[in-house]
Amino acid sequence: MKRFRFKHYIVLFTIGILLLPSSPVNGQRFYSKLKEYCADLPKDFNKIPGERKQILEEIGDYIFQSISDNKSAQLLFICTQNSRRSQFAQVWAQTATYYYSLDNIRTYSGGYTETAINYRILEALRKTGLSVTAAEGYSKNPVYLLSLGQRYPDIFIFSKKYDFWQNPNENYAAVLCSKDLVEMKLTPAGSEIIFTLPYEDIHIYDNSTGNILKNDEICRQVASEMFYMMDYVSKTKKQSKKQKNKKKSKE
Repeated sequence: MKRFRFKHYIVLFTIGILLLPSSPVNGQRFYSKLKEYCADLPKDFNKIPGERKQILEEIGDYIFQSISDNKSAQLLFICTQNSRRSQFAQVWAQTATYYYSLDNIRTYSGGYTETAINYRILEALRKTGLSVTAAEGYSKNPVYLLSLGQRYPDIFIFSKKYDFWQNPNENYAAVLCSKDLVEMKLTPAGSEIIFTLPYEDIHIYDNSTGNILKNDEICRQVASEMFYMMDYVSKTKKQSKKQKNKKKSKE
């Protein structure tokens, strides 16, 4: 019972954190190692296949339209077990919003089933410069706290089903990160739109000698794609503002 109560306390606290402004206050900084990692990600943009760029830009258009209408853009990333791929996507998409100073964007994750976060992705995230702490260590499905830097909202992650009560149940975009879910045509209730952005199933490499490197590789791929997406939103936002100012100057 103590574990149950503590986990729900953590989740309630998370909701409070998520209601804080998305953009960093003046003078905030990522941890130096994380800042270097993020600054290097645009070098990978040209490695992203054209068809995936198109999907990322479509998600970016959804985000831009939502925030332009003064609504919160909500993204729910879903994979099979919410143990790796969708967790990477949630973390890097939210990190990218802070990096590009974008407001009113919330990211979530869930699985078709609930398991536990795989320790390999925690190691991959630590290597990027994120601080990872177990907020609930004695559990089959622990809660982990990710810190990006001083005064940034922390990100809490743990495995959960996509319809978990903390996740949005209306006015959100579902992003399917698993080929299995795409093939089964999963249609989450309340979603406004569904995007398919499947990533390679990393667990098949767990018994190989290069399993750690594979987790690092997928972590980098997801990070670069989420940063490409938010970079696109940032540029679209600036271009829209420029066009509005130009129109006003002619009036």
